[in-house]
Amino acid sequence: MSRQPILQQYYTRGRQGIFRSNEGYDTVAKSAALDNSFIKKTLHPFCAYDAPRALQERGESDLTLYPEALVSFRAESGELVIGRSVFVGADFTGQRNTFFSHNYVIPADRRDEFIKEPARLFGLRAFVQEHDHSAGKELPVISELPYQLDALRDRRQWLGRIGIDERTFKQLLYAMMTSLSTKRKVYISLDGEVGAAAADARQLLGIFYSCLPYEMRRHFGFLTYSHEPQSKKHIHVMFVEKGSIRAGTGITEKDYIFDLAHQRILQLDWQEGAHAYLDFAWEHLNEPRVLADFHAFCEEVLEGADTAFLLRLATYYELCALYEMEKGHMERYEQNPAGVWQVLQLYLGQPALENRSRLRELREVLFRLENAALRDQRLPASETIHQMLKAFCAIPNDRISTELVTYMMNVLLKGKATRQNAFVAKVYQELSGYPELFGFLMRSVLGYKQVVKPLFEDYLKDRLASFSTLTQVLQEINFWAQVAPLALRNPFFMTATREKVLDLFARESEKLQAALAIHDYFERQDGMSGYADELLDELDKALLKQLMLGEMAWGDFGRIITLLEEKPQTFIGELDLESRQKLAHIQHMASLVGNRDIPAPEDFFRQWDEREMAVQQQLIVHLLERPMEQDSFPLVALVFYQADSHGQDAFAFADMLRFVGESGEEELLYSFVQWSMTQRMFFTGKYISPGYRHALKGLLLENKGRRLRDKEWKKRWQTVRHADFRKLVEEVRRETSSPFMKLFQRKSTALLSVAIVIAAGATSGFFLLMPDSVPASPETQGGGEVAEQPRPEPTQQVEFVPAYKLMLEWQQNQSETTASDEKSTGDDGAAAE
Repeated sequence: MSRQPILQQYYTRGRQGIFRSNEGYDTVAKSAALDNSFIKKTLHPFCAYDAPRALQERGESDLTLYPEALVSFRAESGELVIGRSVFVGADFTGQRNTFFSHNYVIPADRRDEFIKEPARLFGLRAFVQEHDHSAGKELPVISELPYQLDALRDRRQWLGRIGIDERTFKQLLYAMMTSLSTKRKVYISLDGEVGAAAADARQLLGIFYSCLPYEMRRHFGFLTYSHEPQSKKHIHVMFVEKGSIRAGTGITEKDYIFDLAHQRILQLDWQEGAHAYLDFAWEHLNEPRVLADFHAFCEEVLEGADTAFLLRLATYYELCALYEMEKGHMERYEQNPAGVWQVLQLYLGQPALENRSRLRELREVLFRLENAALRDQRLPASETIHQMLKAFCAIPNDRISTELVTYMMNVLLKGKATRQNAFVAKVYQELSGYPELFGFLMRSVLGYKQVVKPLFEDYLKDRLASFSTLTQVLQEINFWAQVAPLALRNPFFMTATREKVLDLFARESEKLQAALAIHDYFERQDGMSGYADELLDELDKALLKQLMLGEMAWGDFGRIITLLEEKPQTFIGELDLESRQKLAHIQHMASLVGNRDIPAPEDFFRQWDEREMAVQQQLIVHLLERPMEQDSFPLVALVFYQADSHGQDAFAFADMLRFVGESGEEELLYSFVQWSMTQRMFFTGKYISPGYRHALKGLLLENKGRRLRDKEWKKRWQTVRHADFRKLVEEVRRETSSPFMKLFQRKSTALLSVAIVIAAGATSGFFLLMPDSVPASPETQGGGEVAEQPRPEPTQQVEFVPAYKLMLEWQQNQSETTASDEKSTGDDGAAAE
């Protein structure tokens, strides 16, 4: 593939140009392939020249005394621009002085030809300073530019001649390198005549340019002469006329100032001390090949890195240390091995870097040094181990070195042998941060019986001692299952972890929840069946031993049964007596959970003695909800059942009714009695059991039968669907009647007979004593007139009511009046209380 040609452009004052038809400054000639917009936007801003003030004032006509301004920068589109502007005296009119600019545009894909060989820039002699207008406006393209090699042999001596010593050199190189990343300009003024100073600037830049890494050169822009400081885009270093560095000349407070003409260095954030690359550059300043070899090393190592990292000064400080060690200079490593490993892992761990072979080789060299030191009984520092492990594990999917695993085992053994416990703990901590490496190491340890005790068992014991929660222990088990599954079959591991789990389990307040969580954890794990089965058996034994039945909820019984339902018979046989009894109670209580058909008490407690039955009844009492629901009535019967009552009632009836009454409102008690009338266990034949009848009567007799004095509740109690209960209600009602009513009820026949006789006698007397309603004959009054008889007023017809009906109505009214009075009295008493 043929290389792209180099393009060129001329700029000066003429009669007309490419872009203007009248006289003035313009591009007067260019290569045909050079884009017009590129010329206007990129080249024209750098086509400028201001002659030195001193030469103008004295009207100097010797053009060789005027400085040339060499410029180079990288265009935004990637091309490298190399140009020169010079003072050429009078223009075509002969009346005005002018300058001439000649620029070369190097294609982007040929840029490295120039930046990697500074002589192609600073030894370039192919510039012209005039243009024959008769030759036309088109310039040829060029394949190669002629240049002169640098003949300077002793660069340090030459620098000393212009007043730059080692410290100033390092400061100036530091400023140039940091200007690329900090966007700070570097302004330099040299002593001497302005023309000579510009020539020195060109030579000086050639020296410093050779010290810049290649990537920095790709972005570096410079100008060897300007009459005063000015901020120009793409320009990082600008040499200015002596005496022009002063306030108000475009310099900002952040720019670097090297006014060497007046021995002033300003605004440089420089710190004394070691500067790895600056020291290296000064040391090899007269050895361009060494510098070029270092830049090639950086180019290879940094291939693929992003621009910001490539323009970072620290990058070259770090790579300089690695380069020198690669060349066999281990002084830096001996001074700071941890720092070197840190740098190495930084570069090995960058996925963007495409070529890390030289870094891998260097890693092996340094590792061999550490191995040799260990054989000489010199333990590395813990920080060195930290950085070394990061360097070996920096590349994903990189093969783990068996030499590294052996080395780490030896480090641990020697640390334990010298009783450096803190160091050993730190090494283990570092290793555990790399599961793959740690697993490899532990698998190796478990394969050698002689190191299992010091390197595995002691370490595991220390780890377990630091845990205070079951979650931490489970995480620890999972950790070993992931990194070294072989550990789960190690007897010490099985015993130590089991004892730690049981110890922490004993401290748990919610034991059932803790046991369920542990079971759930192991159910979700693969490859732990043998280890988990043994641990869970011991856990379940501890659960039964430590569980308080009285603190369990209904659902807990079913959960425990679920945990234990697949246990073999041997598990039950290994339980102590107390645990077996507790398990039996749990299984029996679990039969009630979710069971709508609660068995009869005599069936439920058939296999239990009186003491064990009392335990279960107490559990049921604890589990009954408050307020009680009607679904719980069968459980109430279980609670107050009395087995082997020796002729007594089978239930504690009074206590049962009192318990229900205290567990809810009157409505609940009524519902319970109503439910009980449907249960055969409370009856003897067709009649309520005597004990229950007695308890119910006592209930209804409370507070003088208040439940039957309330009209609403009286009706409800009377509607309970059982004849024997209604007889009981009637019996209670009679017993709670007023004394008069009780007398009337006992003598009702005699009193009724007397009442009828009295009523008949009264009726006969009424008819005998009543006068005739019509007289025998009218009487004559004086005057022969017949006296007028008074006419009786019409009487209202009265219905005849038999006396016995009147007596019955009176009796009923009297009874209601008495009940009303007693209720009023009871309400008043309740209010008073």
